[in-house]
Amino acid sequence: MRMEDQPLVREVKRNAIFRMEESLRMIRRSFEFLEEEDLWRRPNEASNSIGTIVVHLKGNITQYILSALDQREDIRQREEEFATRGGITAAALLEELTTLVR
Repeated sequence: MRMEDQPLVREVKRNAIFRMEESLRMIRRSFEFLEEEDLWRRPNEASNSIGTIVVHLKGNITQYILSALDQREDIRQREEEFATRGGITAAALLEELTTLVR
């Protein structure tokens, strides 16, 4: 029996997909309450904006799921994720995340 045909592997995969899709749904829902200017607002210099956190989440997905599990090239540039201070709209950022998750 191939590994991907084993019941436990199928269940883990099904659950992981469900969790990713549910998390994406909740992020999309949360974005409905954001004003565009709130996306990159930081409460202080030591904190990250919502936009920066989503950019960082994209980096995590790319490195830990696509690179590690799907054996794609690891192109993550973590320092740049936290240096991001704007330059992308909420709709565009959400679309990038959606595309990555799909």
